[in-house]
Amino acid sequence: MGSGGSSHLEDKHVLIIGAGYGGVQLALTLMKKKANFTIVDQKECLHHNVAAVRAIIQPGFAKKTVIPYEPTFGSHFRRGKVTKIDVETKKVTLEDGTELTYDILVIASGSFGPMKEIEGSCEEIIAKYSKVVEQVKESRDVVVVGGGPVGVEVAAEVATIYPDKKVTVIHAGKQLINPEATHKFVEKVTTLLKDMHVEVLIDDIVENLDELPDQVRGSYEVKTQKGKTVHADIVLKCTGLKPNSSSYSNGLSSHMTEHGFLKVNEYLEVEGLKEVFAFGDCCNSKEPKLAYVAKLQADLVAKNLANLINKQPLDPWKSDAVKIFMGLSMGSRHGVLALKNGYILPEFIIVNVKSKDMMTGSYFKDMHQQIPV
Repeated sequence: MGSGGSSHLEDKHVLIIGAGYGGVQLALTLMKKKANFTIVDQKECLHHNVAAVRAIIQPGFAKKTVIPYEPTFGSHFRRGKVTKIDVETKKVTLEDGTELTYDILVIASGSFGPMKEIEGSCEEIIAKYSKVVEQVKESRDVVVVGGGPVGVEVAAEVATIYPDKKVTVIHAGKQLINPEATHKFVEKVTTLLKDMHVEVLIDDIVENLDELPDQVRGSYEVKTQKGKTVHADIVLKCTGLKPNSSSYSNGLSSHMTEHGFLKVNEYLEVEGLKEVFAFGDCCNSKEPKLAYVAKLQADLVAKNLANLINKQPLDPWKSDAVKIFMGLSMGSRHGVLALKNGYILPEFIIVNVKSKDMMTGSYFKDMHQQIPV
């Protein structure tokens, strides 16, 4: 096993691409170890998208989902969009032409998907959320397309805050959440949605999805392959997840899977490259693409950076490090939390850890900032 020590971390410049959950976790660890590092992101703040499901529904909540980088990381933070990586010269090019050099590169660029594509300044992100909040507030019939974790959480948020609205979830899969979810987990989620008077349509696909605007109030007819038509005043699309490959596709295309994920080995190094790591949503590790997993992988990468610099063996990523299958908030008063072995923990645990405030307090605390009131 590697030493995991912090000595000599200041002798090598570590460049982190992406300041999402994993990138921030790694940067916070490197700060504690007084390492020489730079973290790059095109946003000026952490977009706490786990809480986005509430930010688009509850008035005034959006300000708790953006955490500025600079107060936490100071000169270690560089705002910019990475457009090219040259592993031969160890240079990264930003959109404005600036070149950044590195000794060790870490890619944690994350993914695009439901509630993840809001960009801009802190104020712009808050304004975009506030606009959706008003659209939802003025709508009577709400249709959520996609019954995965995000879709389920969104539907529960709407039903909790606006119990008089008609909420329908349309899901293409044969069961809610995903195929790996146990019957007991799905049954618990389904029961909670039913208690909230949310209608769920399973194993059916929306045929006219491309014709339906996302998060825009209007009057729509949502048509499914099985011949059903559901009226909607607003449609909330919660489908799809794809890696944010724009930062590495120009330079590392030969190290990507056909779906755009970076291929990594057991140490979370990019296959075939030295001194280049990738983890979280952008890599092809088999674990679920969750913030919890990205943070666990960030801790391993931090250890392996020290191991690499100190010429020690690297520690492998072990899937059994992931103890939790999934934790869903179901509005502010309910939730479902299951371990990988299928055991469902008492509801008060997920309610206190996540559902009450969507973990906003803990993330502001981690970044040594005060949460807005």
